[in-house]
Amino acid sequence: MLALTRAASAQVAPNTATTYLHPTDVQDARALWVNPAGLATMREASVYLDVTVGDPGAHGRLRQLTAGFDSRGFSFGYQRDVFDAGRRGHTYRFGIGGSSAGLAAGVATAMYRGDTKGTGIDFGVRDSLGPALTVGGVVANLGQPTVRGFPQRVTFIPAATLRPLGPDVALSVHARITTAEVVSYSFGLRWRLGGGGAGSGGPRVPVQLLARLDTDRALRRGAFAFGLSLGGADVVGTVLATPGDVSGVDALSLYGLSTRSMVTRR
Repeated sequence: MLALTRAASAQVAPNTATTYLHPTDVQDARALWVNPAGLATMREASVYLDVTVGDPGAHGRLRQLTAGFDSRGFSFGYQRDVFDAGRRGHTYRFGIGGSSAGLAAGVATAMYRGDTKGTGIDFGVRDSLGPALTVGGVVANLGQPTVRGFPQRVTFIPAATLRPLGPDVALSVHARITTAEVVSYSFGLRWRLGGGGAGSGGPRVPVQLLARLDTDRALRRGAFAFGLSLGGADVVGTVLATPGDVSGVDALSLYGLSTRSMVTRR
């Protein structure tokens, strides 16, 4: 999320979902931006809306608006960015994914508009090595588009997610590597509570907590993201971003996500 705030002046902004999710731990419409292979992980349809405000408070300003959907592995998303000096950016993204025997693959194409014109392609894979471990990765920015004067380098993003206590607790890690160097590392924890109804010992409405730390290649803290969401099939959530020293709040994201199972009736 810190990268999103800094990008307001750099004229290139990552999607908010990439600042708090991991390539091996996302399987709804947001996977379009993080790892398109996640679009094929489950037979479901989902729609979502995300609004991100930079420097929330008296001087807060809308920085990014994202909307999208996925259905049976096909997805479309739109991202609108508000940069400094009044400039606007528009990204249109299309993706498709397929899976077989636990192995999923997907591809997404991004078209950049708004004082620029370029096209980039991401290719992603993920594989479930049993119920406790998922591995995968993404090759991003194939075609190396230039967006508002900034070349986007081909980036390799290897990732893994471990679920030591079952599906409700996930530990994730991924790295961002260009052809020149390791750029960063990211470490995350997701914990889901409740949803089992009366007598389950937890809240009746599912609650999900997440935390993510981004570091540079020397493992120096760069940014934190903290998230809270409520709901099961219909989710509302918020993500708070801070710098590595937690000295303030860089951005606040509010989102809604609705998911429905795509079960064919006979």
